[in-house]
Amino acid sequence: MNRTRHHSAAEAVRAVMAARDLRRVAPDVDSVTTTPVYIDGDHGPRMVVHVHLADVLRLPLAVDADTHRAALAVLRRIYPRAQWSSNEYRYDVRPGRLLRLSPDVPADAQ
Repeated sequence: MNRTRHHSAAEAVRAVMAARDLRRVAPDVDSVTTTPVYIDGDHGPRMVVHVHLADVLRLPLAVDADTHRAALAVLRRIYPRAQWSSNEYRYDVRPGRLLRLSPDVPADAQ
């Protein structure tokens, strides 16, 4: 039995909006991967979200830091409930799917 998941109407609208906005930011983008990273800053350690933009072959796009920030802003606006600072995600533009790549952490490990 083929169990393909279909978008609800709201998900379909969100996918179209995300694709439109991401392609305005980076026309060749096919996927966006986000990874929370802790760095040592001037005022101590802090968390930043690393953004990786890739084309249809999953090759990195050569874009500047402002483009990476703009792509993350699009995703944060479209998916406000995602835990960007604690999970790794990949957004695939063509199917309009946000996938959490971080493994689930058992409750006793926290």
